Amino acid sequence: MHSHQKLAKPAFLFAMLTLSFAILFGGGQGTLGDTLTQLTALVLLLLLFRNKPVLRTWPKNSLLVLIPLIPLLIYLLPLPNFITNMGAARQQLNESLSPVIGSLGSQLGFSASATERSIFWILPALVLFLSALHFNKQQKRICIAVLLAWIFVGSVVGLAQKANGLDSPLYFYSNTNFGAAVGFFANSNHFAIAVAAGLPLIWAGLIHLFNLRNKRPVNPLWFVLFTGMALFFILSFMLSGSRAGLALGMLGCFLMLPAIIIADQHKGAKHWLFGAMAIGLFFIVQIGLYVVSLQFESDALADLRWQFFPITAEAANHFAPWGSGPSSFWFVFPQFDNFLTGNVIVNHAHNDFIELWLEMRWIFLIAALIAIGAFFWQGIRVWFLASRFKSDSVLIARAAWIGTLLLLLHSTVDYPLRTTALSCMLALLVAFSVVVEMKPVSINQE
Repeated sequence: MHSHQKLAKPAFLFAMLTLSFAILFGGGQGTLGDTLTQLTALVLLLLLFRNKPVLRTWPKNSLLVLIPLIPLLIYLLPLPNFITNMGAARQQLNESLSPVIGSLGSQLGFSASATERSIFWILPALVLFLSALHFNKQQKRICIAVLLAWIFVGSVVGLAQKANGLDSPLYFYSNTNFGAAVGFFANSNHFAIAVAAGLPLIWAGLIHLFNLRNKRPVNPLWFVLFTGMALFFILSFMLSGSRAGLALGMLGCFLMLPAIIIADQHKGAKHWLFGAMAIGLFFIVQIGLYVVSLQFESDALADLRWQFFPITAEAANHFAPWGSGPSSFWFVFPQFDNFLTGNVIVNHAHNDFIELWLEMRWIFLIAALIAIGAFFWQGIRVWFLASRFKSDSVLIARAAWIGTLLLLLHSTVDYPLRTTALSCMLALLVAFSVVVEMKPVSINQE
């Protein structure tokens, strides 16, 4: 599970550049920041192939990139019309548009260009995942530091946005939640989940410092830095106004608590004292966050989005068995919303799973079951079969696994993974959760 080869310096630098562009400029959708990140990812991909042109020598986990890629490629295949026209809605649409544009085409998706855009959209995440599989221990730590540093900078910007009010010049997108903390994102919910998913990595860094102090002196400023970042992260998803972000941030702290207690290397009574202190601090923080959450006002969109789900499910039934095609939600949904949203443009279902069910149906479901099965199997490995792995590596893997879980849960009430920033963050978290260093094998001589 561990890659022993160090990623070449040029490729590693481009990986960090791609990550930085993704976090800084990929917080919206369809912007020049996405294009810049995609172009950088193409260069990174070329560097990866240049360094390791023989694919069979790549880590086995590289095959995981096929799970999201193959379904999209299937929708680009030329197929007979009797297959592509299956489904009542597709037949009706084909009949109505044929006099104007002719046949819809021989692909399963309505628009081949939309499918191609989807491939380019996930390209940075896939390439960063492949790169992270080749990181050694030092490169992994640098990558985590870069990721957390940019999220931290975004948190500082978010606090400044909140302090400056509705007219703050620090908002980078016109379609943003003015008056809330959004950082580098266009959406306060996406900002909140980025902070919440990064927080477990900070807890892992803190416990690593505590353990390291048992072996050699550690500069106290490191503890101040990590503690300050943790407080900033907690304050950020509180001020974002995102109820889902706050709830998932609390859940992430709760799930990380066992990992912190298990990873603590104090012996005897000190270990149990540390565990009691961690539990006490956790409940104090959680109670405080719960009190804060009661002050949040109800979001009209949050109430409205629950009505998107049955409409999207109804549309999905009409486009059985293949779905409407990747990135076609914006075109299909208005035909079924019955004036629910009035003049409001609904570009997403605010549930990635239901939206993908509409767009790709059974092809998506098969890929999703494989991906979720692999995710939970890896969770079993790092939580219950971790005795053969190095403790530091297990701690990072557990934190990354929790961060991945939070992003997936948030996808049930929003569309975080439709942004380049969060899809790249997910890719790195998945890579960090599957690359776990094995303990050295000791050979007992008789």
